[in-house]
Amino acid sequence: MRVFRTPTVAASLIATAALIGAMSAAVYAAGVDSALLFRFADSRITESSGMGTSSYGDGIVYTHNDSGDTARFFAVNSAGATVAVYTLQGAVNHDWEDMATGTDAAGHAVLYFGDIGDNAATRTEIDVYQVPEPRGPSANVPWVRYRFRYPDGAHNAEALMVDPHSHRIYIASKAAIGQGELYQAPATPSTTDINVLAPVRPVPTLTTAGDISPDGQHMVLLTYFRAYWSAGATGALTAFDVTEQQQDEAIAFTRDEKSVLVGSEGVHSGVYRVALPAGAVGATTPTPTPTQGATPAKPSMHSPTLSAKPTPPASSATVPSTSGPVVASAEPLVLRAGSTHSNTRWLLVVAAGLLAALAALLIVVRRNRWWPWDAAGGFRPGLGRRHR
Repeated sequence: MRVFRTPTVAASLIATAALIGAMSAAVYAAGVDSALLFRFADSRITESSGMGTSSYGDGIVYTHNDSGDTARFFAVNSAGATVAVYTLQGAVNHDWEDMATGTDAAGHAVLYFGDIGDNAATRTEIDVYQVPEPRGPSANVPWVRYRFRYPDGAHNAEALMVDPHSHRIYIASKAAIGQGELYQAPATPSTTDINVLAPVRPVPTLTTAGDISPDGQHMVLLTYFRAYWSAGATGALTAFDVTEQQQDEAIAFTRDEKSVLVGSEGVHSGVYRVALPAGAVGATTPTPTPTQGATPAKPSMHSPTLSAKPTPPASSATVPSTSGPVVASAEPLVLRAGSTHSNTRWLLVVAAGLLAALAALLIVVRRNRWWPWDAAGGFRPGLGRRHR
């Protein structure tokens, strides 16, 4: 009878774990319908923490860095080259974590930047900057600042979204353990006072970015492991897979609303176009009560006025508002399963981890002579005791 020694068994277990890990990666890769669009060529883009797509139909993608940079953002073409850098002169980048595209109450194309990061959860207020969507060479852009605070204490947040029709601002907190929370701003936030956010619904753990589709019908949320879509801001969240990179922290709808762009932190990181699941394309929100037209907020006396605003495509300026007021809900987070390979992937990963741990345990047992079997086979009590 052939006897397998412990190192051989351990090596076999390690090899099996590696095989399972490779299988899980293969299963995962096969299930993500994505394509690499480009890599950021500009080495100044070190931590792409938010993204937005241009409303002008020119294929431009906007992005900005995380904390540590100045108050600026980059316009990048479809080849990954920076074509312009726009600066919010006088503004502060304490911890810019996400951005959003949309329109203001007058129908002009605008961009929003969320200075909402707070890893230590100590900030008494957070900021969102609104600028007219620029076009052309690098320049300073005028801005308006909205100040916010949470009703239940400080939170770290990395997801900023804006409904393109109701102009409502949403911020999703990033919870390391348990669920985060989606908060909404007042319908017409003040530029002079601190606005109080209101809770709307739970969001998944480690939510790092979000976006609302150009037609206002869908919301997507990104985490480090996968993404979720819902019909409107309060619909059930359905999971779908994205291409995982170093640290996925940016997501934005494409203008045709059939896909999302997903980006990561890191120099020369990639931007992937990920097709939305079939159920997310064409799904509509429940018929809401139309909102009354919001009165444009007056610019802060400390901020440049928003006078020169580019005119977006006619369609985005003429679509009537279909978004109703979102009612705060205490309902638990509802998550629907996405593609079945996602669950399989994680089961394989867990199995690989358990096998690797068992292999390591066997090696430790063998090296310390805790193995109660002799080389000839058979169990011998006391053999595993190490003599000192």
